[in-house]
Amino acid sequence: MKFNNIEYLLEKIGLTTQKRAISIHFSNQNLNTQVFLQRIDGQHQLNAGFKAELICLSTDAAIPLKRFIGSQAAVDMVTDQGQFARVTGIITQALQGQSDGSLTLYKLTLEDPTTLWKQRRNSRVFMNKSAVEVIEILFREWQQRSALFASSLSLDLSGLTGNYDIRPFMMQSNELDIEFIQRLLCSEGISTLIEEAALTVPNSNRQIQPQELRLIDDNSQYQALDRRTIRYHRSNATEQYDSMTSLRAQHRLQPTAVHIQRWQADTLEQEDGAGSVQTKHQHSQDHDAASLALEDAWHFSPAWMQDLNGEDGATESGNVQIEKLTQNRVHYHDLQSKHFVAHTTVRDAHVGYWFELAEHPEINLHPGGDQQFLITAKQFYNQNNLPKDLKQQINQLLTESDWHIEDREERQANQLTLQRRSIKIVPEYHPFTLRPTAHPMRAKVVGPEGEEIHVDEWGRIKVRFLFTRAEDHQHDGGAGANNNDTDSAWVDVLTPWAGEGYGARFLPRIGEIVVINFFDGNIDRPFVAGRIHEAHRSPTKFDHIGKLPDTKKLAGIKSREYQGSGFNQLRFDDTQGQISAQLQSSHAASQLNLGKLSYPKDTAESDDRGEGFELRTDQWGAVRAGEGLLFSTHKQEQAQGEQLDAQPAKQQLEDNHSNATALSEVAKHQQTDEIESLAQLKEFAAQIEAKIAKFNKALLLLSSPDGIGLSSHADIHISAEGQINQVAGESINLSTQKNLIAHVQNRISLFAAQHGIKQVAAKGKFEAHAQSDGMDLFAKQGIQIISTEDRIEIISPKEIVFTAGSSQIKLNGSGIFPTTGGKFEVKAGQHRFEGGANIVVPKLSLPTAKTLFSNQVNYNWNIESEGKKEIFILDRKSNNLIKTKMDQLDSENKVSSLRFYTPQTTDFTALIFNSDLPRLKLDLPDSENIDELLEEALYEQESDERDTEEDADQ
Repeated sequence: MKFNNIEYLLEKIGLTTQKRAISIHFSNQNLNTQVFLQRIDGQHQLNAGFKAELICLSTDAAIPLKRFIGSQAAVDMVTDQGQFARVTGIITQALQGQSDGSLTLYKLTLEDPTTLWKQRRNSRVFMNKSAVEVIEILFREWQQRSALFASSLSLDLSGLTGNYDIRPFMMQSNELDIEFIQRLLCSEGISTLIEEAALTVPNSNRQIQPQELRLIDDNSQYQALDRRTIRYHRSNATEQYDSMTSLRAQHRLQPTAVHIQRWQADTLEQEDGAGSVQTKHQHSQDHDAASLALEDAWHFSPAWMQDLNGEDGATESGNVQIEKLTQNRVHYHDLQSKHFVAHTTVRDAHVGYWFELAEHPEINLHPGGDQQFLITAKQFYNQNNLPKDLKQQINQLLTESDWHIEDREERQANQLTLQRRSIKIVPEYHPFTLRPTAHPMRAKVVGPEGEEIHVDEWGRIKVRFLFTRAEDHQHDGGAGANNNDTDSAWVDVLTPWAGEGYGARFLPRIGEIVVINFFDGNIDRPFVAGRIHEAHRSPTKFDHIGKLPDTKKLAGIKSREYQGSGFNQLRFDDTQGQISAQLQSSHAASQLNLGKLSYPKDTAESDDRGEGFELRTDQWGAVRAGEGLLFSTHKQEQAQGEQLDAQPAKQQLEDNHSNATALSEVAKHQQTDEIESLAQLKEFAAQIEAKIAKFNKALLLLSSPDGIGLSSHADIHISAEGQINQVAGESINLSTQKNLIAHVQNRISLFAAQHGIKQVAAKGKFEAHAQSDGMDLFAKQGIQIISTEDRIEIISPKEIVFTAGSSQIKLNGSGIFPTTGGKFEVKAGQHRFEGGANIVVPKLSLPTAKTLFSNQVNYNWNIESEGKKEIFILDRKSNNLIKTKMDQLDSENKVSSLRFYTPQTTDFTALIFNSDLPRLKLDLPDSENIDELLEEALYEQESDERDTEEDADQ
């Protein structure tokens, strides 16, 4: 059994633990008696970690290699001061070498625990965290999930001196954990140092302690070596203490200025901080930094945009971030411009520690600060001093194993990369190489429960990235995988048109699948590039019917009612022979249909339903045009004419005006009333500009070459404040199944120029009253009063006079008095003359017409305040509303008038307002007391009130 114990054999030849230069201790106790460490070749570097190759011997050729994997190991190296300098790590690789029957070689790879991060790839999101907070979260998760990691590494944040921005959003996308962590740290200028919990131990049997991952952002956080000073001395085999044997400086030309710019969305500007920042480092003795003009100019990804209301707690983006990135980049170039490479035998020279170099012929000439050097990297080897025959045996096995190791005179040595302590240490940050390649990906729109559309003021949305898993987001209440508005920061939505208050707006709705892309390929700057239809999310179905490819000739836009089933749509039908366009709201089937109209398509074609256009709704409709409106059926081929080309209507109005004027002149000659509205008809026609096809006033014109029809199952009402003109080239016919009633305020005048006037009552009386004056009947020829079946009565309470030529018969209360200058001839079959008798005349009475008082108000608008204006006429005694009127004011409409009638003389008040005032209501009942209106009017702006004068015709 002891034959398989290499420790036993080594002690037999005098190579006890105390006499070894290096020794190894495993957490797996079985290995400690099976394996002897002969050589270590290692490298340790800031921002890169620790790695070493171990050449081990064993008398057991059958050690399972997986026994090594995952085992913690500590390598102790005896220093010149008799201490044990320790490096630890995890065995990540084991190779079996050649065996000669007595000895077998094993090559082991020892790495710091961050190498475990290289074995885990993930995709996840973080919201409202700093880069350091994200690393803490990841570290805790690793400690919870991996016992090996928890026992091997701890996190030390004591080296951080700055405050770090809270970023609204960060994404790990198909990245190894180590890649993601390095990307975050480098972006903040934070360096990493793998450090031992104890740099030296009293003996090699001391228990293995977890290594520390130190995060450092300032050179002041790097400590000095315990020895503090390293002496420069030429190599000497008899030298008692470790020393530096050579020192070489290396200079490289670097950019002399850095300029970083990026887009700042909240200011709509390309932000570039302080502009081009020059280094203070002198790169050349012959040329200063400005004359070299070596600028490192970068266009970075757009700045992150926090919640507009500041509810996410994210740091506001701005110049501060650009200036920090710029300074870190300048520091990195300074760092790369010069460094030192030293060869030493100092076994306790640790990476991340500084020392003072003594006794160097050139360095000693520099100021004290320039004699201090920080160790940024270390390559070293160390080996045990074996008997010559055993060493030859091992070399033979190495050769047979094809493991080539350089044989040097020194048993141990190292190469240090040094930087003057005054030069700030920052990691390299190259955003385009450190970040993962970003490709378009799917995401689901999310929002609060009960919402269908969830956006902010910019129209940004929240999404859930489909790769997120609940177990990766437990640290923040599941944010990222909750299927609600906690799953992301606000994400921009690409739109084809975005102006100041105008553009195209189609906001994604909760539950939709969107396509995410990334600005500048930056995985932390997502935006919505579009949406796609998949699975049961079928492409747009116009009118809720049809499917592709049957309806492939339809194109357009269709929305959906918020939390409902209605829709709005703009549909283009490009079917050959049925080309049409439709703007529709499903509410009340309100539609504007244009072109070759057809029924909604659920197949490639559908039945025709008309041509031209159709504006329809199941509810109410209104057509308004503030400057004029033309309805015409006069043809205008291929839309070649002007919009308001109303020449046919204008010509017809002018012709009718001419005809009516001629007829009115005839009426005037015949001593009857002229047509009063001829001037208005002429003025109306004059408002239609034929040459430039426009209306000079807000006219409503209906024109048709083939007729206009008005039809209603109920009533038709025609009303005008001015004249109503009816002019026809032929007849005006009126026909009604009941009554024809005409009421006028002044008089009725009828004139027939040629063929007379005929009035017939087929049934019932024919009555004609002159209730307050006389009645005249004139005829050039005979007048016949005939009753075909009854008598004719002519009654007067005073007198009746019949006159023909020079003869007259007068009848009154005094008697009957015939008078003639000629013959008085009476023919009768019998003549009887009896005593006198009185006739009682029946008392007839007619209604007395009431007197209406005409009132007129003339008022002048202030044209500087254009728009709708409204006048109210109020009775001063009762405060009741008498009359209202609304005017649409333009630059020419300065003076208006309002006529109204009252049953008696009335004192009234006229109030004038802008009708845009929200508290004024036009439709007050006449009987309603308007004290409240008067009270409000007193508080309206004085500029909206006008004094008026009463002009009453009484």
